[in-house]
Amino acid sequence: MAVARYWIGVCVVCACVLISVRTEAQVSPLNLSPGFPTQLDDAYPLNAGVVALQPAFHFDKTSGNDGRLRQTFDVRWGAGRHLELFVGTTFLRGPLLPGAMEDPRAVRGGVLYRLTHQEGPSALIPSLAIRTTVQVPVYGPGTSPAMRNELLASWDLSSGWYGHINAGYQIATGEQPGLQAPGRNSVWYGRAGVVKSLWYDLGLIATVTYGQDPTHYGKRLMTPEVGLTWGLTRDWILTAGVGRDLGGESDQATLRGNIGLTWVW
Repeated sequence: MAVARYWIGVCVVCACVLISVRTEAQVSPLNLSPGFPTQLDDAYPLNAGVVALQPAFHFDKTSGNDGRLRQTFDVRWGAGRHLELFVGTTFLRGPLLPGAMEDPRAVRGGVLYRLTHQEGPSALIPSLAIRTTVQVPVYGPGTSPAMRNELLASWDLSSGWYGHINAGYQIATGEQPGLQAPGRNSVWYGRAGVVKSLWYDLGLIATVTYGQDPTHYGKRLMTPEVGLTWGLTRDWILTAGVGRDLGGESDQATLRGNIGLTWVW
């Protein structure tokens, strides 16, 4: 927990220093990616040539343990028009159990490709994208990769409102400690949420995820979350989110939260 307090302090100091030089953003603070600030994703890849570095801390607490802290680091790259490549890993992982959708022992990477673009605010046909993520364990028992495919739909609803729907399916062959429960070789889920622009550099996110429980075979799980995203400058975005699991077993998270920082150039 001392590590968490240290990095939270660093983020606060960065916010205080950088806010005085705020300029037009390279990337909108309302641009979402998984874990920044909630699980909700959008169909908007980074612009071509843009790179984003994203360190983050994730905390979860279940009724059966004292809590777990993980520190992740992700890199996103706008590789071309409508195309984003990404790679990431977990440096501070904590206990492997209970499992989660992200394997803390793995290097993960993949691609986000936008298929269609919404014609204008309030248009019926949304922006559509596909995100494919592969997780390859690099240490510990179990070396089989996991693959996740997601269909992402995003609407500009006008007046600073945005709507997003995600549908995903993850496959993990064999037992992967820290990932899905024994006997659970696949997980499906759906997610819906809204984003509201409170100011030109500040957004509020609310989302609900419903799907199979990765930690218990045959169970379902619902996870409501809320988050904030704040564009400190054109190059720095601070995000924070909080939520909890409902309807699962004793391994469900009674509290989950994260704080992340995005540096864009």
